[in-house]
Amino acid sequence: FTFLLYPDSIPEDWEMRLELIGVPMAVSPLHDKDLSDVEGQLYKKAHYHVIYVAKNPVTADSVRVRIKRALGEQSVAMVQIVLNIENTYLYLTHESKDAIKKNKYKYDKADIKHINN
Repeated sequence: FTFLLYPDSIPEDWEMRLELIGVPMAVSPLHDKDLSDVEGQLYKKAHYHVIYVAKNPVTADSVRVRIKRALGEQSVAMVQIVLNIENTYLYLTHESKDAIKKNKYKYDKADIKHINN
């Protein structure tokens, strides 16, 4: 699964709270240099991309509820199923083919956070 987190909608100890959920996750560097499509706005709102690797078959809704319990009601809105984990992982730093094609800002892969292995 994958979802976005916005720094202004999550608690300061969000990383520890995600760790307590007990499932493997990968968190992108803070995406604060993504160009906006909105006129008069240079950058999109800063955000993190998160990959959540469920241990058992679960629904996107159950993942969303679990994240909200850990981080608060306003922490996450949409959870999506990942079809290609490798491509999604590459997108964390905009190294996926699609991101390269769109000339997106490339983030440092050393800044990817791995939670619970």
